[in-house]
Amino acid sequence: MNKDWEHTLSFWNQLKDKSIYLGCSGGVDSMVLLHLLHSLKVKLTVLHVNYQLRDEASDADEQFVRSTCKRLGIPFQVKRIDLKSTLENGGNLQEEARTVRYNWFHEILENNSNNRVALAHHQDDQIETFWLNLARKSGIMGLACMKHEHNRIVRPLLDFSRAEVLKYAKTHSIEWREDQSNSSNAYRRNRLRNVFIPELDNAMPSLRSSTLKLIAHFQETQSELEEKTHRYAQSILEEGRLLISTFDLFSREERVELLRQLNILPSYSERLAELIEKGTRIEVNTPLFSSIVRDEQQFTFLRKKKIQHHLIVEEVDRLPSSFSKDIAYFDADKIQGELQLRPWKIGDRIAPIGMNGSQLISDIIKDAKITADIKQQQLVIHDDDSILWCVGLKISRNALPDSSTKRILRCSIS
Repeated sequence: MNKDWEHTLSFWNQLKDKSIYLGCSGGVDSMVLLHLLHSLKVKLTVLHVNYQLRDEASDADEQFVRSTCKRLGIPFQVKRIDLKSTLENGGNLQEEARTVRYNWFHEILENNSNNRVALAHHQDDQIETFWLNLARKSGIMGLACMKHEHNRIVRPLLDFSRAEVLKYAKTHSIEWREDQSNSSNAYRRNRLRNVFIPELDNAMPSLRSSTLKLIAHFQETQSELEEKTHRYAQSILEEGRLLISTFDLFSREERVELLRQLNILPSYSERLAELIEKGTRIEVNTPLFSSIVRDEQQFTFLRKKKIQHHLIVEEVDRLPSSFSKDIAYFDADKIQGELQLRPWKIGDRIAPIGMNGSQLISDIIKDAKITADIKQQQLVIHDDDSILWCVGLKISRNALPDSSTKRILRCSIS
């Protein structure tokens, strides 16, 4: 492993003041990385996930990594999960296992900005990932595969082949555990590793280096896309706006990358382009944004907001002599179930005082000329049957007090 060892040392010198959490299965790759990191005397903690998929063998893997860490004086953490039970109602085993461990990794990264997670992916893993993503019709991001460092996850063995990792393990008498499932061709990645790629290497020996050059090219292109779109993504996160004229100047790949940085699916790049010609709004339903609205000159990215308001319901003796748009009064006996407060949503209707039939809440908001950024905060009060109050705008006629009312409820928002 001498050819890239200087690069590896330089890489870790940049991280010497970080807390490194190593994902370690007990296999040869992660045990080699454990040996390397221990030799470099980094501040190290080892993480192991026991999926309990192979009964005694899974427990033996855990015990092997645990005892190695105890012998070396390295802190050890384990996450145990019964993955078989989790998948009883269906699902992809490898994808679910990946989700479990990466969720754990991200929890650790969120605990402290000084933390880094180290993983033992090597050059052969990189090539397998390229072919898998190519088969999935991935874009530039997918074909760029794995970086040495991305989002505080580091992969220092990417420059080394599986053969080099194995040679290092034997040279340094490193012990490891064999996962028998790696020899099964039931999984797509294993079929690539055990059958497809070896046959290609035999038929076309130069294909390996060509694949690595392609990955390097896609990584360079991806970095350029990230650099070009980053400031626009940050502007959207801070201000919630993007000029349509700016969006028009982006290539398809730049639009996809911009949305990726906002955690919005790539398919929405086409929908945004269509929105310029027709329509005013698309729902995106991401963890951060609820929808994107087109005005004449810009897209407005509407954030999801937690309701921090509370419904206050009080019983009163009589109606006031004058009314306020911020307070509504209802006949308690006409209310079906309980009164509840929530944000309005598309399709909501109310039967307003002074008109026959019902009216869309969206039309009421439009008539009130409420701006797009305030529009998403509009609240409604409803019972189990219908909306009774579009707060501050219109009240339903369905539960109004009259001369026969015995109990009057006064409703307001705090």
